[in-house]
Amino acid sequence: MPVFISYRHMDRPQAIAINARLQQANIKTYLDVLDPESQTTDDITGVITRNISECTHLLAVVSERTALSWWVPFEIGEATISNRRICSFKTGPAELPLYLDKWPKLTSEKDIEFFIDAYRDEVTSKRSMALDSINESLRGTYKKNADIFHDQLKSRVGRGF
Repeated sequence: MPVFISYRHMDRPQAIAINARLQQANIKTYLDVLDPESQTTDDITGVITRNISECTHLLAVVSERTALSWWVPFEIGEATISNRRICSFKTGPAELPLYLDKWPKLTSEKDIEFFIDAYRDEVTSKRSMALDSINESLRGTYKKNADIFHDQLKSRVGRGF
């Protein structure tokens, strides 16, 4: 159940810190700055799309600079189409686009810990998704499980405990 970390390169320090924390929690991640293929190919769209399809979660690092990015919205869109678990991590005081209200919005290290707990809960309760092809009968179940993940994490972040 890898986590795809989406970010604008200006927000790389925050993305690297989140990546390190998730890896410390034994959560596999994908961060393109660490992927030599994403640095050397002409088909960056294909690399990104493939890596999102190989991840079960997408965590988007967003700031006022993200509004100028084409890639972060593209990656969120790709994750949405395939019913991935999606969260944003807001850095700084910028207002986030309203479409991100659909998913949990993280803003602190404590919220990252809530994400880690929700991720682990999903693994232990076996609500996770198989990354191979999903037949139509399982698609609805996966969407429902993604909605449970989003609702529970949003609630916990909202409560602050």
